[in-house]
Amino acid sequence: MNKQLLNFHFLLFFTLVISFFFHKYSIDNTDHLPFLYAINASIAIFVYWIVFLLRNNKGYLGYYFLLGTFIKFFIFFIFVLPIFKDDNIVSRTEFFTFFIPYFLSLMVETKSLISLLNSEEN
Repeated sequence: MNKQLLNFHFLLFFTLVISFFFHKYSIDNTDHLPFLYAINASIAIFVYWIVFLLRNNKGYLGYYFLLGTFIKFFIFFIFVLPIFKDDNIVSRTEFFTFFIPYFLSLMVETKSLISLLNSEEN
């Protein structure tokens, strides 16, 4: 496996596992926490792999990344939001339960994609 792929997977896994344990012990309701971390990690891995496999077509890489962002929001509105709206209220805790792993996976994904594209130019 490519060094950049391994670095991305390790960094994503490490970041999300550390965050998960802090998150789990800092909130009361952790019913959907593993699902939310898994879904964010899966989509980040999917987007990174798509960009990695299609990295030779540099003119469209930004569109692939943007498509990944749309996929994340689609997944949120179709699968996650209905879970949060069971009680007709989306609390701050529920909001952060989704957006903390979303933000962290997005940061790792962006950092790794920048590193990938910079290494391809050199």
